[in-house]
Amino acid sequence: MFETQYNDEMEAEVRRLEAKKRAADAGHPEWVNACARCGCELQSPDVTTCSHCS
Repeated sequence: MFETQYNDEMEAEVRRLEAKKRAADAGHPEWVNACARCGCELQSPDVTTCSHCS
């Protein structure tokens, strides 16, 4: 049980860090996330592309 919870938390942290890196790469380190294709701001770290690009 502990291992599953730890894995879930680590996966969430990796998604958050990847989202923050996409935002920084788009030129906006203050954003939470940026679209991987067009670079627009995304509010959630759980997605990689905006609705327009997906």
